[in-house]
This record gives sequence, C-alpha cells and structure tokens, in this order.
Amino acid sequence: MISKLNRAGQIAATGLKANRGWMNVISNNIANAHSVDNGKRTANGNFVPYARQVPVFERILSENFRRNKVNGDVADGVAVKEVSELNDHIRKVFDPTHPAARKAGSPDAGYVYYPKISVAQEMADMQIASAAYEANLSIISVSQRMSENAMRISRRG
Repeated sequence: MISKLNRAGQIAATGLKANRGWMNVISNNIANAHSVDNGKRTANGNFVPYARQVPVFERILSENFRRNKVNGDVADGVAVKEVSELNDHIRKVFDPTHPAARKAGSPDAGYVYYPKISVAQEMADMQIASAAYEANLSIISVSQRMSENAMRISRRG
C-alpha cells in the first residue's frame, strides 16, 4: 500500500513540473503580448513578431507498461514534450511611423505585425494551470500523510 501511495505522489510530482512549465509558457506569452520583434528578420529585413506559444503534453509510460504492452489510459505521469509556436496568430496594425513597420515597396508597407495574444485568455489559462498545480500539490501532501499514518499503524500491529 505504501508503495502505491508513493507512486501517487511521484505521478503528482510530474504534474507539478508539467504545470509549472505551462505557467512559464503563459508568462512568456503575457510578457510578449505586444512584442513586434523576436530577434529574427524576414529575407527583406522586416521584423518577425513574437509567436504565441503553447505546451504540448505527453503521457509518461513506465518501462513495465511498455514491456507488457499495457494499453489504455494508464500512465506514470505527464510531461511537457515540447513548446509549439503558433505563427498564424498574428495581427496587422497600420502604423507607418513605427520603427517595426514593413518597409516601402512591400505589399504590406506601413503595417506592423503583432502577436495575436489575448491577455484575458492567457490569464484564464493561468488560473487553470495554477489550479492543476495546486491539485497535484494536494495529492502529494495527502499521499505523504497517508504513508505516514500507514507506517504508524503497521508499527503498532
């Protein structure tokens, strides 16, 4: 029983790490919501705006599950597999006086490209990620207390 409680805590710990990663991505999105320059340039020298990022999660399968080819929703946790950039989330604003405005001669001359990031949506995602983080933290705390109580009971018997 104690090993199962420890396993629950270990799985929840992977959730902590994954949700912390998600919160970091959200923080970057909020910080760069108006960033017209991600440090890259197009072939003709125009600024490339920050692209909204989203984490891609994956299940962690133990060697035992892989070896025995166990299928279904059984996993040993979750991890951020990668962080994807959503390059199609761009909004154009006509502002020919802006230093990042597209150069004359291009079809979109005078336009500034901004990331299409909704700070309200990012804040809603942050609340979800934070609640999931807290839930995993509670699981770890409860499983530790249950393990301690199980040890205490087994010593008495």
